[in-house]
Amino acid sequence: MLRHQPFICGCYGGYRVVIMWRIHEGPFSGPLMGGVLPLISLLASFVVAASTATTSAPAGLSGLDTVACEGEGDARRLARQNAITQLLARYPIVMDVADFSAPPVPLAQRVAQACADEACQTDGSLAALNRAVAAMLATRDDGRLHLSWAGQGAEPATRPEQIAAFFDLSRDTYVLQCRTPPPPPPVIATAPAVPEVAPEVMPKEKTGLRRVVSHWRIASSVNETEKNDYTSRDPARLSYVDNASDSAPVISAKGVIAAPAILTWGDQKVATEGFGDIRPFVGYERISSLYIGNEVNNLDIGLRGHFRFARDDGKEAYIGGLTAAYETDDRLQSSLTRFEASLGLPLKAWTDRTFPGNASAECVLCQTANMTLVSDYVDVSDPGAKLALLYLPQYARLGFDASWDVRLNRGKDKPGFGLNLQYSRRDDLSHEGATATRLISRAAYYPTPKSHYVFALEYDKGKDLTSLSAIDRWMLTWGYRQ
Repeated sequence: MLRHQPFICGCYGGYRVVIMWRIHEGPFSGPLMGGVLPLISLLASFVVAASTATTSAPAGLSGLDTVACEGEGDARRLARQNAITQLLARYPIVMDVADFSAPPVPLAQRVAQACADEACQTDGSLAALNRAVAAMLATRDDGRLHLSWAGQGAEPATRPEQIAAFFDLSRDTYVLQCRTPPPPPPVIATAPAVPEVAPEVMPKEKTGLRRVVSHWRIASSVNETEKNDYTSRDPARLSYVDNASDSAPVISAKGVIAAPAILTWGDQKVATEGFGDIRPFVGYERISSLYIGNEVNNLDIGLRGHFRFARDDGKEAYIGGLTAAYETDDRLQSSLTRFEASLGLPLKAWTDRTFPGNASAECVLCQTANMTLVSDYVDVSDPGAKLALLYLPQYARLGFDASWDVRLNRGKDKPGFGLNLQYSRRDDLSHEGATATRLISRAAYYPTPKSHYVFALEYDKGKDLTSLSAIDRWMLTWGYRQ
């Protein structure tokens, strides 16, 4: 006669496996079998009972431990792989030896198909996992964790498809955002001989002028200040210049400081909603030269409007900009009024599909591309020392700004490297000589990915886009972004 006997063979890769084998009772089932097998059965029953005790009623998101969350601020995430590991520890999978001879079916699909309906009264370890994930999908937010769909396309509509997508680690599907702050570091008990533990030294809170300045944004141009993450901004910089046009080694400067928004509308944190703000800014760029007519000397004061036009699914967004500025120079001799309108295309939604590694939250080789359509109008009241504007009282142009950036991230606290290309073109609509192009290429060194400082070797060639002064130079630059 055949009968099944369970044997626990332990854990492998996060799975607890219970294998059933068949024992033949016959003339050889003597005292040895009669004594040992009941003992094995008894021990196995205790292990199975202990395993079964962990498969309690689904607890939704509350059953996950947020100590494993990674990242900072709004970017804190509980990796889906970590969440699945926690679920397997709580609801271990029990397998039969017959499973090894069955047709190979991905585990994600087996868990998703374990329950035939929403009620899911089925017994078994796969059904317990099914019910646990279904409870998470039903809860979505418990104050500590927020579960949301982040995959390409629309979220699956049926429960089995959603559960299968949650367990499919080969692609981006669901994201678990951690809402609670990270736990404080554990306090290490001191030896009895030490009378007291020295208080932890907390970083000093910024006060006065430092606190005010910390809310201002610093970058190379006003459109770069619109990026919320300062690590993605092109830095303002001081440069040692070898000017090829007149062989004049000088120091140059380029940067914009944008104040906090004086007017906002919409919700910036909701990707499916429109958003906009208006910020005052001050910009300055100077490239000295032996010949004053070859100098670039621009001092801008103005307002910048930033707008986001998002689709309903939040995957693509068009970024608009309006600039109104008064431009002079650091001697206050020239006087220009300029207006600019721009529309940034949603290249990120397209290029992330083609640039390898960009879909990962922590890519090693990160690539980004940007394309912005631009139109501008400049009225020259007084050209001052800007010789290219002497016979150009006003002009209107159409053009674009394009950039490509590649960064090599070697780790959280390790230096990184980058290559950046920027190309701008403005075509004069009235054909009066205001057409200008400018190419900037840079090889950069980042002390850390989060560093405010950037060191680079740059080449800059073309014309300044407003004063139309010729530029041809190599630079060693020190950059700062905030």
